Amino acid sequence: MTSLIKKLLPYSLQSDPFTVALAEAFEIQITQLYEEFRAISNLYLLKDAPSMLVDFLAHEKHVDFYEGLTLEEKKNVVRNALHIHRKKGTKSALLRVFELLNLEGKIDEWFEYDGDPYYFKAHIDVSDRGVDDATIKLLERLIKTYKNNRSWLEVLDINLTSRQNKIHVGAATLTGEEIVVYPYIATDLSTKSKIKIAAANTANSENLTIYPRGGN
Repeated sequence: MTSLIKKLLPYSLQSDPFTVALAEAFEIQITQLYEEFRAISNLYLLKDAPSMLVDFLAHEKHVDFYEGLTLEEKKNVVRNALHIHRKKGTKSALLRVFELLNLEGKIDEWFEYDGDPYYFKAHIDVSDRGVDDATIKLLERLIKTYKNNRSWLEVLDINLTSRQNKIHVGAATLTGEEIVVYPYIATDLSTKSKIKIAAANTANSENLTIYPRGGN
């Protein structure tokens, strides 16, 4: 493989063995360094970063909201830490954090529902997460962390809709009939036959002797 750096050398140095060897060695080092930088970049983007590295980056980026999250949620928060810090104390910061935690959130400020000044209502859908005491405390802590100091939470409306349960309804109809087959019985009979009748008559014979008149 021809060295790319060698091609950048002046023509007069491309035939110098020492300069060519130096250029090839330098290119090997640069290639290795590039691969290392790419690996570090992948870790920084947290694609394959281990949990310990995510914790270090969270500390380095001064992540305010971190405990009680899954590893993927932590990665999302760390990736967006700078953006959230710039908007901290605003409605958009709260909504962005809801989004990073896979929560559907809505904020109604006091002037939107004719409430007392500087109060607001938070509506959060936890259907994909479920709800328990830990989740409620997590949401309260999240709102307290990213709202501005002069605003007060008036209502925390938590919506939970079951989307996973599926009701399967089935119906079946079974019909049938019973057929009894009897042996065949003939009801109309006709026959043809020849009848021979024989008769006989037997009579006793008599002997009649007639003598001459006056004789014996």
